[in-house]
Amino acid sequence: MRLLSIACGLLLLTSCHNIYQLRRAAVKGDAAAQYEYGRRLLTGQKGAIRSYKNAFRWFARAAEQKDSRAMAAMGLCYERGLGVQRSLRKARLWYAAAVDEGNDNACQTLVQMEARAGNLGGALQWLERMADDDSIPAQLMLAHMHLNGTARNASAAEGIRYLRYAAMQGNGEACLMLSTCYATGKGVPKNDELMMGWLVNAAEAGNQTAVDLLNQSRLRKK
Repeated sequence: MRLLSIACGLLLLTSCHNIYQLRRAAVKGDAAAQYEYGRRLLTGQKGAIRSYKNAFRWFARAAEQKDSRAMAAMGLCYERGLGVQRSLRKARLWYAAAVDEGNDNACQTLVQMEARAGNLGGALQWLERMADDDSIPAQLMLAHMHLNGTARNASAAEGIRYLRYAAMQGNGEACLMLSTCYATGKGVPKNDELMMGWLVNAAEAGNQTAVDLLNQSRLRKK
């Protein structure tokens, strides 16, 4: 029991030392430290005492230095009213600023915010931006929406375009969907050779459905 108490005491001292060092770096102006210190204050983890207001202040200091994670954290604080008065307008502005600094997670959050608000046009706008920045999940989602006819100005050709973008990045699901499109003539002319080629690509990318389909095809040929 005594050994356990000593171990707990050592862990507490280590946490206190680490949080002290982190705060010291934050005070000196290190943006990464400011963000991390703010994150710990927000969650009350790793030796920090939870304080939403102080977390917001540190995020703001890091955001001034164009730290995209801090900008996204500012958006979160405004969205949920953590340490600051809730404002969805300001939340969107900070998330958008984070996106401009290359933060894909902030872009995904904006998609979700606009969708929850019923602003499907706004959601698609951010989704398209993610897709143009080579986000595979966004490309796959847009491909589904265009091929299923649920996207704004839905176009099967646009769906195929997004599938190609994802497939060229080695995504097995996109390769399998392209194979299906060539098999059915959805958005492209039917082509058995290309159907099989994309199916092989999907299997090589690790898509289990494609592997199973290839195995079944080989068994039928025996």
